[in-house]
Amino acid sequence: MSEMNELTVVELTPLPGPLLKEREIVSRELTPQIWQMISSMAPVMFKSRLFGVISQEAAAAIMLKGYELGLSITASFEFINVVQGRPGLSPRGALALMHTHPDIESVEVRRIVDGTQYIGHECTIRRRGGFEHTARFTLEDARKAGLVKSDSGWEKYPENMCMWRAVGFAADVACPDITAGMTAIMKMPEALGVELNQSGEIVEQRSNTYPPTPSPTPYGGESGGRGEPRVTLEELLTQYGPEAIMVANGGKIPATQDEVNLVAGKLGTA
Repeated sequence: MSEMNELTVVELTPLPGPLLKEREIVSRELTPQIWQMISSMAPVMFKSRLFGVISQEAAAAIMLKGYELGLSITASFEFINVVQGRPGLSPRGALALMHTHPDIESVEVRRIVDGTQYIGHECTIRRRGGFEHTARFTLEDARKAGLVKSDSGWEKYPENMCMWRAVGFAADVACPDITAGMTAIMKMPEALGVELNQSGEIVEQRSNTYPPTPSPTPYGGESGGRGEPRVTLEELLTQYGPEAIMVANGGKIPATQDEVNLVAGKLGTA
């Protein structure tokens, strides 16, 4: 590669100071009242079919994760996607958190070119206190990884694909506490069986996406003809409360029936 003789920089700056102060994120404690609100809203969000969630449990997981990150309930559905049973931030969602967080001083995205030839993107994230990190992702990186395929996003809008990768890798080092490490959709959507469009939104989910949660049977009843008890998340919450459930499930609310069953076993229900 010849020496780069042109560098076009597009800076994505944080929100202005006064507005940033007004939106400063505060610690959000998960209380029984908050969980009750989320639980009551989950069936409505699922039945509305407006947000693309495939179960009440998925709707609850999205709202809970968004609440913990500082998003509003409805914005959670815009910025968080459940893929393969795990919630993840969309690229726009990660940027929204970084742009509004008081600990982020600036986010800079640079388009790298060699003369007139596009090379890739790099992103620099600076935190208040002096720490910063820069990550780069190029078309050559994409080719080496076997990502550039016919009729894929890499062929249609390669610059956006490189940009989201660079932002995701930079966020992993500079602010995993702000994104909760939920950057997999930005960094490796193909590995998750999904595809991003030019705006960084999921437009396709293939066969290995999050499977629908089976219809629950009453606790102690039979499931699938095997005579196995199936415990619902609501039953666990009623018996043990959200705090005990989250402790048993590694700090997060169960998002799949398998996780519900695992927690039930740990708590002595199953």
